[in-house]
Amino acid sequence: MSSDRTEHQSSDELQKARDLSLEPTRPPADVPGYQLQKFVGSGAYGEVWSAVDHKTGRRVAIKFYTRRSATDVKQLATEVQKLVVLAADRYVVQLLDVGWDAEPPYYVMDYIEHGSLEDRLRSGQPLPTTEAIELFTEIANGMMHLHGKGILHCDLKPGNVLLDQDGKPRLADFGQSRLSTDETPALGTLFYMAPEQADLEALPDAKWDVYGLGALFFSMLTGKPPHYSPQFTSKIESSIQITDRLSEYRQTIQSSPPPTEHRNVPGVDRMLAEIIDRCLAANPAKRYDNIQSVLVALRQREVVRARRPVMLLGLLGPLLLTAVVAAFGWYAFREAVARTDAAISSQAMQSNEFAAKLAARSAAEQIDEYFHAINDLATDGEMLLSFERLHRNGEAKKLAQEIAHPSNNVVANLPARDEFNSLDVRQQLQPHLHKRLFDRTGKYPPASSWVILDRYGNQAASVFRGENTTLGKNYSYRTYFTGLNNDLVSNAAGGDDDKKFTVSEAVSQRRIIDAPHMSAVFTSKQSNTWKIAFSAPIVCDDLVCGVAMVSVELGDFVEFENRGNVQYAMLVDSRPGRYTGAILEHPLFSQFAKDHARIPDELTKCRVDFDQINERDFNFHDPVGASSVGSESGYDKEALGAFVPVTVNEQLLRRDASAEAGLDGDGARLQTGLYVFAVEDKESVVRPAYELGRTLGNLSLLTLAFLTLVAVGMWLLVNRMLRESRQRMGKAFAPSADSTEGTG
Repeated sequence: MSSDRTEHQSSDELQKARDLSLEPTRPPADVPGYQLQKFVGSGAYGEVWSAVDHKTGRRVAIKFYTRRSATDVKQLATEVQKLVVLAADRYVVQLLDVGWDAEPPYYVMDYIEHGSLEDRLRSGQPLPTTEAIELFTEIANGMMHLHGKGILHCDLKPGNVLLDQDGKPRLADFGQSRLSTDETPALGTLFYMAPEQADLEALPDAKWDVYGLGALFFSMLTGKPPHYSPQFTSKIESSIQITDRLSEYRQTIQSSPPPTEHRNVPGVDRMLAEIIDRCLAANPAKRYDNIQSVLVALRQREVVRARRPVMLLGLLGPLLLTAVVAAFGWYAFREAVARTDAAISSQAMQSNEFAAKLAARSAAEQIDEYFHAINDLATDGEMLLSFERLHRNGEAKKLAQEIAHPSNNVVANLPARDEFNSLDVRQQLQPHLHKRLFDRTGKYPPASSWVILDRYGNQAASVFRGENTTLGKNYSYRTYFTGLNNDLVSNAAGGDDDKKFTVSEAVSQRRIIDAPHMSAVFTSKQSNTWKIAFSAPIVCDDLVCGVAMVSVELGDFVEFENRGNVQYAMLVDSRPGRYTGAILEHPLFSQFAKDHARIPDELTKCRVDFDQINERDFNFHDPVGASSVGSESGYDKEALGAFVPVTVNEQLLRRDASAEAGLDGDGARLQTGLYVFAVEDKESVVRPAYELGRTLGNLSLLTLAFLTLVAVGMWLLVNRMLRESRQRMGKAFAPSADSTEGTG
């Protein structure tokens, strides 16, 4: 990078400059009162030496004008004149003495110890952005002082900015400077000179220094002047004529795109980059009019930067406050909804529990009624007389043993069964059952069948609502006869109709009930509905000699006002065995029964897992809803449930229970293993809470949007006020019409 001025020197002048550079240790002359020490530097017009004042011991710099022409003397006079005008200006290197008549002429000025800004940039390393801004501001202030006194520097570059002991800049070398009233052209330094200045007929303009100031700032940030490149430099220096060099420089700068390297420097914000861009505008009309405008732009930037935290706080503060309020509001809202949900759910649970207790009481009363009815049959005097005659009849006993023999298939149509059924002594039992099944007085509860079994488990008498095909068969394997949890079956292969039952084991090990019993559930072959049997022992001479049984088709035990799939009740079996958790009554089952349709097998396989249920508070998922039929019917949903055990009067489970037992209500209650579930759709329960929550949520969102809008509006208003304030500041610092600053 070259810092030589653009004037073209003759061969003699070039040789003289080379000779001077070869003799840096010999000062051009002695200066009275000063001790010359060492060579500092040289330029196109002479040399600079450091010296010490004999009187004060102050270190100074002496500039010798070694060129011997009238122009040199005039140049010295002009520079001294301007330095005198700038006396006591802290931004300018101070003039101390002048040797007009000396040979060669000289002047004495302050010695600036830290060299020039060019020395700082010689390594090619840019200055830190913060330091560059500080220097730029100081230099701009110094330039404003110059312009205020009617002086245009016209050659602003790093070599003409010296740094004092405090690192503060001092402007130097006013050889090319002009008064604002001058009309003499002045040439600056390549890449620091405004393009319109590169013209031997151009009139001095304050905008030249604006460009030079921008180029100086650019070089501090990037380490090189704007538009600089070795190719561009070689192209300019290849021209011999000064006018050609100036024209090439001017046209290249004006046709090149604006430099952008400074925008990539860390710490250079948008406003600072725009200040540099406007200073370096190739078109003078787009450039700042004067240095004062540059300072105003810098001050505006500082004001904006100083106010930015306040502006951000003004924007983010309300938004943050709004966010905090919204967060607390959201938390409070969720807590309120959760508490409301819990309260409503708890209330629903209590309501369901109360409903379940009522339904369980209804089911218990019916069970009590059936136990009472079967005890009534088992202890009926007339029936006992008829049964004892059958029990003591030898032929009947022989046939019964043959039917119950383990080698016989219990479902086979044995001749012994037909003979047994035709016995008069057996047929005398039928009326005792018939009057109960077809009773119209309401004395006996409705039933599917009434049955009397002999001590071998053979069906000695039976009546059914439909066709009776089981009379005379052996049912000693059934739970209503054995009192076990599951039916007794053999390990014989084959289908259900071919299975052989261990009748001899049931008889030999006295697998016969000795007290009233509620059997395991079983399904109806016709409708696939669940059925249950209540049985009681028939006692002859203090020994159990038979079993009385009544079977009931479940479906009406639980009396509950079902509301579709929103709120309903179920009867569930929790007893150990094959059907643990089986759902015995359900609104969907009732719907199939109402439509006279068979219940699908997948519904009878639905089970409730009691291990997954909390007795105090549980979210219930109806297993029926997991089936395809239940899902289509709308039962696949989360629900709130309460379950209550169904109990029975303890007196009715005693062997000696009389016909009147259990009706006085004084007996203790024992659990049957059946449970009533009162189920309610959770969504319908908590809907009011969520509707309230949605309403509050919408209001909160509207409030948040309003507060955000207010915050943004306030920020925009403040931003507009600040912008107007900057505009007023710009007008306040704009030069007046009678300003002494020249515009060319």
